[in-house]
Amino acid sequence: MNHIPEILAPAGDANSFLAAISAGADAVYCGLKHFSARMQAENFSVQELARLTTLAHDKDRKVYVAMNTLAKPGEESKAGRLIDRLARVVKPDALIIQDLGLAEVARQAGFKGELHLSTLANVSSPTALAVMPSLGVTRVVMPRELNVDEMRQMAEACPEGVALEAFVHGALCHNVSGRCWWSSFLGGKSGLRGRCVQPCRRVFSRKGQPGRYFSCQDLSLDVLAKALLTIPQVKAWKIEGRKKGPHYVYYATTAYRMLRDAPDDATTKKAALSYIEQALGRPTTHYTFLPQKPRNPVDSQAQTGSGQLIGRLTMSEARKYFVNPRQPLLPGDLLRLGYEDEPGHQVVRVTRSTPKGGRYDLTLMGKGRERPRAGMSVFLIDRREPQLSSRQNALESELARIPEVDAPESDFKLVVPKPFKAPRGVRAESIHVWRQPPKGPAKGAAGVWVSATKTQHLPLGRAAATWWWLPPVIWPNEEKDFQDILELILKRGGQRFVL
Repeated sequence: MNHIPEILAPAGDANSFLAAISAGADAVYCGLKHFSARMQAENFSVQELARLTTLAHDKDRKVYVAMNTLAKPGEESKAGRLIDRLARVVKPDALIIQDLGLAEVARQAGFKGELHLSTLANVSSPTALAVMPSLGVTRVVMPRELNVDEMRQMAEACPEGVALEAFVHGALCHNVSGRCWWSSFLGGKSGLRGRCVQPCRRVFSRKGQPGRYFSCQDLSLDVLAKALLTIPQVKAWKIEGRKKGPHYVYYATTAYRMLRDAPDDATTKKAALSYIEQALGRPTTHYTFLPQKPRNPVDSQAQTGSGQLIGRLTMSEARKYFVNPRQPLLPGDLLRLGYEDEPGHQVVRVTRSTPKGGRYDLTLMGKGRERPRAGMSVFLIDRREPQLSSRQNALESELARIPEVDAPESDFKLVVPKPFKAPRGVRAESIHVWRQPPKGPAKGAAGVWVSATKTQHLPLGRAAATWWWLPPVIWPNEEKDFQDILELILKRGGQRFVL
């Protein structure tokens, strides 16, 4: 018998939060101004989130707060004070964490809700789930990269009291679940700290041919999400998009609620697919969900910007810009001219209704900016249609009746273990890490990447002196092979491992 998972919707600001509630989301996840993996979203203050959470709880909806970045040394107490304020003022139903140390911080801060482990925490194989009860974790967000058979393997390994959460829709990272240093290297801003500048979305050149060789389409399981209804451990369908506007949140949430509630109804499925198409995201893919039919999420010559292409920029003889839209435009619509890395890129708000095929004259941003070129693609990236506006206004009226709350600063003090003291004689050393080590003894400290498929290259004769580097991700189908090779390394005296 199918179970009923919750629809978990994103919110990066109050308008998107209300859109999620309007669309029938069972739970909303959002971030604060600190410790969020989407720092480019507007995010919430403690006082603002407290009122929104009260509204959600009044409607029997849940609120999860994402604190899913790594805490740097010295930030643990700051995180603890924030969790203390959340526990006293906001009272969210769960925290979503990446840093395992925050589980203990939350416990000391008196947080009584659930702890959910972010996909950034790298729980990518079934055996890892056995550790969750000891950490106090009650839900694990699975990587988007898993196929449905691997999700079933994860479900079979779930300990009692631990549930799973699966992404059904939203952006795909070119690297595994956002664990990427590219933004740090190319833009100086850490994706692991929520400040990704998305270098994978840019145009690169290969053999003289420009293309978006790393820019992924969006994940959309759409009608395939029905398969998750047969996995009772999957308690939530998650929609990515905390940087998206209320239109996207409303349409994506509505679509997956329809697909969950009437998975076998052809008319409902058709309507849900239409909602997904109107959500103004990127072109979509089923990615690796079907193991027998995996899809490459990159089409280097296709457009992978968000929004719906509605026309091309035209310049009149009087050097005025206009567009003849392929669909009607509404006041308040947001249009993007070109891509974010194109010269002349701008975002323009529509001020009057324009019929399909009509002419809409564009008022561009001020002097000193590079002018867009004629022929540039024009995308509809957000809109506030009357139906959504009406629902939003009704919820805003309810929200206005919820009084402001005091959110006093916290005096929480974290109890930390005694710092580790290295024994005398231990010194820092540089390690040369090899994919395939040299045949003879290495000079100085040597490390080797552990491969479960190329065991013939592993220096097992020097196991005790070697630093063994494990890969960042071990997938379900690799788990047994890695267990075998690690047991062999341990038997040969290996005891230096880098995780």
